[in-house]
Amino acid sequence: MVKSYEDALSEILLFISEQVPGPKPRKLTENTTLRGDLRMHNDDAEKLMCRYFERFDVNAQNFDFEKYFPEEGEGIIGALIFGFLNRKRPNADPKPLTIAMLAHAASVGAWV
Repeated sequence: MVKSYEDALSEILLFISEQVPGPKPRKLTENTTLRGDLRMHNDDAEKLMCRYFERFDVNAQNFDFEKYFPEEGEGIIGALIFGFLNRKRPNADPKPLTIAMLAHAASVGAWV
């Protein structure tokens, strides 16, 4: 069901405030990022996105989770593995995933 961006945004803001564990910024806005502002990591973000796609009936075909939440290979073990294999870490600078992006997709019914 296609809805206005404003309606989608207000529903997403409520959804995020109910779904995200832990402390949140004082006020969620359309510029709030899941990874940076809400400090979500891969497992929690993946669960949230699955609930989001189902709840808002958004086609996830074009959504690339790795673009926003690359594999976690952090810490000493990750450094040793990537250093030993002389390989670059996957996408060290992930793209921010904002509430505005979620609202836009919910308003058109698909990730674009």
